[in-house]
Parts: sequence; C-alpha cells; structure tokens
Amino acid sequence: MSNISEFVRRLTPEDGELVIERREPIVWVIFNRPQVRNAMTRAMTDRLVQVCQDVNEDAAIRVLVLTGAGGAFVAGADISRLRAIQTEQDVREHEQRGNRIWGTVESVRVPAIAAIAGPCTGGGATIAACCDLRLASPSARYGYPVARTLGNSLSARDYLRLVMLLGE
Repeated sequence: MSNISEFVRRLTPEDGELVIERREPIVWVIFNRPQVRNAMTRAMTDRLVQVCQDVNEDAAIRVLVLTGAGGAFVAGADISRLRAIQTEQDVREHEQRGNRIWGTVESVRVPAIAAIAGPCTGGGATIAACCDLRLASPSARYGYPVARTLGNSLSARDYLRLVMLLGE
C-alpha cells in the first residue's frame, strides 16, 4: 500500500492490537484498538518493547514511526488494568514497569517519530515524549488525566520528561 494514512484508516481490530509494518528503511508501529482510542494493553506494551529491541539490532532500519489507528494516537493504558492497582507495592511495580517500557522507547538507536492525531493522553503522551520528534495533526489532544480519573499521578521520571520538553 503506497499511502500509510490510507493503510492506518483501513485497519480493523482483527488486524491485531499492534500492527508492525516494515517499509525499508522505516518501521511503522500502529496502535490498533480504535474502539478504545488505542488504549494500551500489557501485550501491546510488551510487543512495543520487543519491536524497539528488534530495531536496535537491525542496521538497515533508519527510522521508527509510532502512530495510532482510527483517529487516535494512544489514550493511555487500558483503564480496567489500572483500576487493579490498589497497594503501594502495585504502584511501585506499575511505575517500574512503565519506566522500563518508556526507557526502551527512548533508547531506540534511530530517530523515533510520534505521528499524532486525536487523543494522546496518559501513557500515550509519555510515548510521544519519549520519541525524538512529535508531529501532531490539528486534531491532536494532549493530557494526563490520571489524577482526575484514577486519583494517581505521574512518575518522577515522566515529570522530568515533560520538563525536558517543555521547560519548567
């Protein structure tokens, strides 16, 4: 398919939650749960880490592009999964896991580009912050609504990422 925007629009949930398209020398990662604005599952984040590791091992790859299907980038983590975080230990484990995932995205050896349309919130905003370049359409909407929706906050490392991008 010659037009990636057309390809992204035509994705369906049956295509998989994370679609990987390699077009020499570019790897496209397409978050594909449009029915929930591409909210990330554990399987999606695990696969994202694997793709980043694969990119680092393949000298032919020159660029990594992350985008979302169905008019959304990523609306964060699947809320049902986040509601299961109850104890201090759960919070620590969730934060450590997130820092490992986002650190892997940050450490990709090639330029990582977030191509953003629609909601880019919570973990989606963090993914975008981890990329080297963020290209946003007029429909892009950024935010971290976790304090309002779940009563928790960002990790110190996520705050640092934002300060590095936006300033104090």
